[in-house]
Amino acid sequence: MQADDPARAALAESAACGLPVLPQLRLLTVAEALSTPPPRRALELNAELDTLCTALRQGVRRRSGWLYFVPATRPLPAAVPRGLLQAALLCFADGVLALPDGQAAVQLEAAPHAAVLVLRGGLGRTLPADTRALLLRLAAICGGAVVQSGGSGPFTAALRLPVRPGLPLCEAPAPDSLLCDRYSALQVFLPGACISPQA
Repeated sequence: MQADDPARAALAESAACGLPVLPQLRLLTVAEALSTPPPRRALELNAELDTLCTALRQGVRRRSGWLYFVPATRPLPAAVPRGLLQAALLCFADGVLALPDGQAAVQLEAAPHAAVLVLRGGLGRTLPADTRALLLRLAAICGGAVVQSGGSGPFTAALRLPVRPGLPLCEAPAPDSLLCDRYSALQVFLPGACISPQA
């Protein structure tokens, strides 16, 4: 956890006193994700989603096969903030995990000049309240679009994210960076569902 602004400094002080900080850190992380400007570097979406889905499969206490990731057949660089992408997908995963036998599919497809990210799983009513706002911001920040369905039925979202092959790439983190950090996005968004890094 970084203490580079007053809110994070206050959280660091609370953590030093032994107070629970994950709920406040989640609120701060969502606020930052919703207000982050477009980055000057691109993320290769196959690598980013593979890291996140691998960490989810390894870190979540759930039977194997609950989460499927289908990558695209070619690299898809997009100007998407990593924190926003992680927050949106982890909120989606939280909605899936709210169901006893919930299954999720994360699929990335290559379209002309765009990546299409499709999320399937859970129910509209089981999604955390900020999931839709994060998905809409994810699409809007890079000039894309999102189509959602769910309401009280099965949830599906398809995001069209324009690719930016001319931008320099950020290297994707290793899954261990999410699994071993007690303040990683995985722990912040799924604290009751994940294996604790201290275990």
